[in-house]
Amino acid sequence: MLVWLLASLGLVAYGCTEASVPPTTAPPILSTTSTAQDSTTTLLITTTTMGPVTDTSTTSSVPLDELMLTLSETDSGFTSPVLLRADPSGGRDLVVEQIGRIVRADGGAHDIVLDITDDVLFEGEQGLLGLAFHPDFVSNGLAYVNYVDRSRRTVIEEFSVSGGVFERNSRRVILTIDQPAGNHNGGMIEFGPNGYLWIGMGDGGAADDRFGNGQRSDTLLGAMLRIAVGVEGSAYAIPPDNPFPDGDGGRPEVWATGLRNPWRFAIDGGTVWIADVGQGDVEEIDTVDATVGGLNFGWPIMEGDRCFRDDGCNMDGLVMPVVVYEHDEGCSITGGRVYRGEAIPEIVGQFFYSDYCSGFLRSYAPETGPIDWTSVTGRLDAVTAFGTGGDGELYVVSHTGSIFRLEVVR
Repeated sequence: MLVWLLASLGLVAYGCTEASVPPTTAPPILSTTSTAQDSTTTLLITTTTMGPVTDTSTTSSVPLDELMLTLSETDSGFTSPVLLRADPSGGRDLVVEQIGRIVRADGGAHDIVLDITDDVLFEGEQGLLGLAFHPDFVSNGLAYVNYVDRSRRTVIEEFSVSGGVFERNSRRVILTIDQPAGNHNGGMIEFGPNGYLWIGMGDGGAADDRFGNGQRSDTLLGAMLRIAVGVEGSAYAIPPDNPFPDGDGGRPEVWATGLRNPWRFAIDGGTVWIADVGQGDVEEIDTVDATVGGLNFGWPIMEGDRCFRDDGCNMDGLVMPVVVYEHDEGCSITGGRVYRGEAIPEIVGQFFYSDYCSGFLRSYAPETGPIDWTSVTGRLDAVTAFGTGGDGELYVVSHTGSIFRLEVVR
């Protein structure tokens, strides 16, 4: 019943209740956290070869366990915000409102640059959920959105942007995916290496992988998709190095399987960070090489780092998470961005994440393990996303309507 109570309050990623190329070495699972203000804590040190993460020890002027991070509210009054993106045109940052609008984080009027509320189903976890700008935006002016329409389909749509405004008469549907239930919609879209568009899809919703999509490669649900967009003459093309480019063994769009609800993911250089929402017990973060397709993240064989069924499971070939936490600490993980700003060099390379229910602020990097900053920043209400602003700094989005910037007290 918890999910329906939370869904009635707005967006909740928590659900009620083939991979052919496994990683050569599973990264360590870290479920404990170090507290940033505990000077006696020894940070967990691990090693990994999973893509570039800056070694914070080479840039630190203050030890991490003495760093005084703070969250400063920079704007408020948004309607159910779920994402913040920098404007590639150089204007004020853009905020995605779940009701079906994209508005300016201008500290005042919140000028509207796109309004498709008539087409968007704003209900529970459904709505306008994602926004990404084409890597060649400066030359082609293309932007992409992810929303659930009034037919309960996930829709990936393309717009031309001119003068900072999305041109409604330019809109073009790229891809539609039927959703059998109202939850686990995924919603995040992100451009990765080679300029391909990544689309995170939940397993179709309800509970317990009811529709059996988690371990199937012949469906677009429960999967990470990867397509080429901005292609003349077609809505999209299939990258030739996708695992099933000809449809033999799986859908051509599928890049990886075994996801439950990747509410937010981030691509940092050559590394993909996925915050996958758990069922009833465990939340998880996965990191993988962005160039390796065909991976299996385990759902519903696994929930986090453990077997989902009581009768055991075979974990061979499954990607294991780098971070897990149980539901006595939260109920629905929200990822996450890797900090690459200039204002706080000590935390460069840290992947920040939160939980929609408990509102902690934590980060993870292979060199440090998980760090809990909540004792210095305080808790936030209903975190739905993190974003990198036009200033290169990290912002946190609260579903209650506020945007916060991560800062440091020196």
